[in-house]
Amino acid sequence: MAGIVAMPVTTISYAQDTKSSLTSEHSAASKKKPKLKKLSSVPASRVEDVIVTSERRAQNPQNIGTSISVISAKVLENRNINNVFDLQYATPSLQIQPSYGSGQYTYTIRGVGFSNYSSNNSPTVGIYIDEVANPIPFGINGMMFDMQRVEVLRGPQGTLYGRNTTGGAINYITNKPTETFKTGITAQYGRFDSGKVDGYISGPINDKLRFRLSGQTQQGGAWQYNPETQTHLGNVNRGAARLLVDYTPSNTLKFEWNLHGSRDRSDAIGPYAWSPITSLSKTNPMPASASRYDTRWGTSEQFAKEVGINPDQKPYSHIDTGGTSLRLDKQFQNFTLTNLASYDYMQRNEYDNFDDSALSLADVAFRTRANVVADELRFSSNTSGRFHWIGGIYYGHQWLNDRYQSGFEALYNTDGDVRYSQEVNTISGFGQVQYDITPKLQVVGGIRIEHEKRTLNNAYAHYLTAGVVTNPQNYVARQSQDYTLPSAKFSIQYHPMAHDMLYFTFSKGIKSGGFTVYNTSDVNQMTNPFKPEQLYSFEVGNKLVIPKYNIKFNADFFYYDYFDRQVQSKVYSPTTGSAIGLFVNAPKSHMFGGEYEFAWSPLPDLHISQSGAYVTGAYDKFSTVVGAQKVNGVWTGISQNVSGRTIDVPHFTANGSVDYTWHAGRYDIVTGMDYSLRTTDHSLTAVDVLPGYTLWGGYISFAPHNGPWKIEGIGRNITNKHYDVTRGYFVGGDNIAVAGLPATWEVRLRADF
Repeated sequence: MAGIVAMPVTTISYAQDTKSSLTSEHSAASKKKPKLKKLSSVPASRVEDVIVTSERRAQNPQNIGTSISVISAKVLENRNINNVFDLQYATPSLQIQPSYGSGQYTYTIRGVGFSNYSSNNSPTVGIYIDEVANPIPFGINGMMFDMQRVEVLRGPQGTLYGRNTTGGAINYITNKPTETFKTGITAQYGRFDSGKVDGYISGPINDKLRFRLSGQTQQGGAWQYNPETQTHLGNVNRGAARLLVDYTPSNTLKFEWNLHGSRDRSDAIGPYAWSPITSLSKTNPMPASASRYDTRWGTSEQFAKEVGINPDQKPYSHIDTGGTSLRLDKQFQNFTLTNLASYDYMQRNEYDNFDDSALSLADVAFRTRANVVADELRFSSNTSGRFHWIGGIYYGHQWLNDRYQSGFEALYNTDGDVRYSQEVNTISGFGQVQYDITPKLQVVGGIRIEHEKRTLNNAYAHYLTAGVVTNPQNYVARQSQDYTLPSAKFSIQYHPMAHDMLYFTFSKGIKSGGFTVYNTSDVNQMTNPFKPEQLYSFEVGNKLVIPKYNIKFNADFFYYDYFDRQVQSKVYSPTTGSAIGLFVNAPKSHMFGGEYEFAWSPLPDLHISQSGAYVTGAYDKFSTVVGAQKVNGVWTGISQNVSGRTIDVPHFTANGSVDYTWHAGRYDIVTGMDYSLRTTDHSLTAVDVLPGYTLWGGYISFAPHNGPWKIEGIGRNITNKHYDVTRGYFVGGDNIAVAGLPATWEVRLRADF
């Protein structure tokens, strides 16, 4: 499924945003000098204004000196973006992959990502819902509903956001309680008997209290097939709800309460073997899958007993979440105080088959419980003038208890059982200022000092034969890592003429270090921490709107100096010689590239948009293990200097769309097409190379002018392109891939009252 940032760029009313009733720093944007305001606004044009809050105040993104894309509610609806995975087809430079088909996604922006299916390490891309950070990778279970917009920021973040990141940030902005009573419901049915229903009810309780209750349920959609058992896999069974309550006792004080939860009992995604399976026998291999939509599963009776399932259990991914947050905004004469406190609980129960067979070659189970408590206190200017500032402190505490079990009985006559708990304490101080030297020239500077301590407790890495632990001594009581590091931002923004901005931005980002915890026979090796990574970014760009011709064109170029990049390497089991994944630091690397976004409305009812990105990079200093040799009966790794090797990333990605509105009396018919292209994702390891692909989509809707109902039809991958979204291996000789969805269609009926 493909999409683009805007068709057209949709106006988002700030009256529904987080501080609509306060005369706060957000409303301060409207108090700027007339000349600055003229630069910030766009006259009557079919390329409309967008208001975002990525800089902690309401701004037009055309006046923010960083690369940012906004996916509006209209695009989310028209492209049927149901989950986080589909976001990559609506913005440049973003790639999202399910790790081996597990319920945990890997986010990559501009080639900066962290490919990991474990639960304990932080991602390179920060995920925020209404400014609340969630640093647990599986904590965002994929559901997206009742969204106002999604903001995707590229490049290091930290001087304004709750957590340091090197890749970027994705901000989900939900619809807020309304001043008048409103309700709506949407029902959708699609191929593979997939269904979705979501709705909301919103309005005032009295003149000071408003609420919004929304929810969604998704069912069906099994698109994979097991030829041995003649059963299907891929059914979705999940639901979520969110309650928002806004209380405004005065014009200078506002409280926002958020209560949310989700329950997921879905099937997992099954991988397929794209080459013959040679892990058991190189001379008599098991055949590859006949179709990329075929997948097989099953495990040994012993591993099934250890995990608590049946040997023929379908793979499943059950991720439940729940939490609450309370935000306070208090306006004083010259500044606004904001406090955002949150609590989130997550649990992951998952069983996956990573070998595409009924044998116990590479079967895994995750049992994870985690919670996050955080509080952010910040102060920001709310007066007009040339000087704008924001500063605050952030504290976060994570607790996680994890058990990871692996079934290798058919291959090694043993199973694995890893258990540990982890605590992470983070405290940071941050601040950013902007000074308007002239109405055309602004400078921005920011800094953040962050201290984090990550502690691993009671780490066991046991092997079991016939249910008996064979290495009880493989245990570490405690391992820890801490750092205190700065991140920073400096930007110059210049408006050579109205509706045009040139900018240069330097920024530095930090990503936390961590522990591999999975896939090693030596617990000391497993708990040996990898270091934090640091990224220095240099970016130049231009943001241009030509109202007369209804054109918007943005372009940027960036260069990254990357230190201690966290990459997955491997070690080899000294007894079996099998490859075992391990995270290490690549001392130095670099990346560079650029993005563009183009929107044009040549006719009142015709909207065209296009975006693309080119990214490349290489390791400047790095040696990695590429093989193994047996010396005196012990397997040892063979290292190779890979300096100069290209970093794995699809070098070019592009998204485009066009739509036209046909007027038929009192009704409108909207038709549209869209596409998404990505080139081959190269890798240090040949089996990890992911071939490129192009997907096409279509959209049609029928509705009365500004009417209360709409009928829509959506097609995704309408050419039925065969492609993969993940490739790799879990055990040597078993090369697996996760296929992308075949052609699908959905019919949707929507009504608002």
